[in-house]
Amino acid sequence: MRVSAVQLALLAWCVQPMAGANAQACVADQHGGLVCGEGKAAMRVVADTTSPSKNYAFAWRSPQGLPSGNDIPDNIENVLVRLKDGAVLAKLGGEYWATGEMRANRYELIAAWSPDSRSVIEVANSRWSSDSFAYYRIDDASASKLDLRAMVEPVMTARLPPRNREGNAFRVRTDLPVTIDARGRLRFTAMLYVPKSETSNDYKVQVNVRTSGGKPSAQVVSVRRAKAN
Repeated sequence: MRVSAVQLALLAWCVQPMAGANAQACVADQHGGLVCGEGKAAMRVVADTTSPSKNYAFAWRSPQGLPSGNDIPDNIENVLVRLKDGAVLAKLGGEYWATGEMRANRYELIAAWSPDSRSVIEVANSRWSSDSFAYYRIDDASASKLDLRAMVEPVMTARLPPRNREGNAFRVRTDLPVTIDARGRLRFTAMLYVPKSETSNDYKVQVNVRTSGGKPSAQVVSVRRAKAN
């Protein structure tokens, strides 16, 4: 049977995307984690950040690629990835890393997903504060970001007496639930405090998020003082 040039071209067109997807797909490594890509483009998925649909997760990378042995990575970048092909949908604000044998000291990265896996909250904490607290709305090939810290911190600060408004660190409490429901209602507890002090000002906060025309917007609807513990 003769195969025409057109048929050969169609066959090549069908095969190429599959090869590209396999080259970047996220696969398990020797530590039981997921690694996306190879060489300097490799990224390692952060444990416990995968979406309910298993389609997305947070990951970390460095310009030198993933380290080997006891090498400590530097210039860390956290990203939101699509697991089927390792595509980066958004750059996050934290610098967390974990190799399966070691992890960043005094850093943490938390993902709170909506039930439909289309929205996720990033909480990236370092020793004293939340370096990044943001909402991402996923549209398959990309994600739109909304800076929640920039919205919430001034509202909380305004609740303090004027003499106590300077010098505070802002931190989302990850020992308490951070949730977002199907209606875009985000609930969490955050604190304002002076590092190394014995007291903090804790608040239970609700933020309502909506998306219009592919762009998210939000409103702080409730800020209630909570007992610090």
